[in-house]
Amino acid sequence: MARSAQDPWQDGAPPHLPAKLGMLPPVCLLPGDPARVDLAAEVLADFGIVGDNREFRIGVGSLDGTPIAVCSTGIGGPSTEIAVVELARLGVTTVLRTGGMGALTQRIAPGSVCAVTRAVPGSGAAAYYATTPDGSTADDEVLASLRAGAASLGTGLTEVTVASTDSYYLGQGRPLPGHQEKAAERLSALVRLGVDGLDMEAETVLAVARAMGVRAGALLVAHANRATDDWLEDYRPAQLAMLRLAAHCARSLSVVG
Repeated sequence: MARSAQDPWQDGAPPHLPAKLGMLPPVCLLPGDPARVDLAAEVLADFGIVGDNREFRIGVGSLDGTPIAVCSTGIGGPSTEIAVVELARLGVTTVLRTGGMGALTQRIAPGSVCAVTRAVPGSGAAAYYATTPDGSTADDEVLASLRAGAASLGTGLTEVTVASTDSYYLGQGRPLPGHQEKAAERLSALVRLGVDGLDMEAETVLAVARAMGVRAGALLVAHANRATDDWLEDYRPAQLAMLRLAAHCARSLSVVG
């Protein structure tokens, strides 16, 4: 049967994600980088890759017998929207972004594990799904699970508000040759928002998931601090700490969800 251009699914498979209906467990972690999908093998048992397509790499493993999926979103809102919409239609009921951010305040040191409570408006893809002008918030059950998991594991957890941008360079106030003044103005505007950090996907995850009836949260490692100009060269230990917390949260949400 030929695909429909209106809705190009075929035989239970979406046009982008390498999975079919019935293949994935109800909770899925969402790193941006496809290479970080494989990092989950150090946290989850019996981890194996389900498939690859474009920026989307999917694996499935388990924690204490609870199956957990991991799917990369690629960079930015457009590919993240695709991932969340197609995961929801594949039967996933909870998504948790596991990524990085740049801190804008000195109180958040590089390497800190952060739970997003709110993402302010700013992402183009998220704007199509937003329901309020105040931004998108994390699901209360997901936040509660992250707090409980952090306390149980002894993982420091900082709660943050982020701004998700569609631009890594000028949109985040990074100076480019000939554009230093514009970059400085942009960074000042972001600081005036009063947010704790910047990323490129959290708002889209939260907004699209809510619109699709899926629980969502975002767990981020501070890879850099723009206030102190510090950069975390070796982020692997912090990423693993974040993934352990995310996996425990996923197990808990699978039980109650």
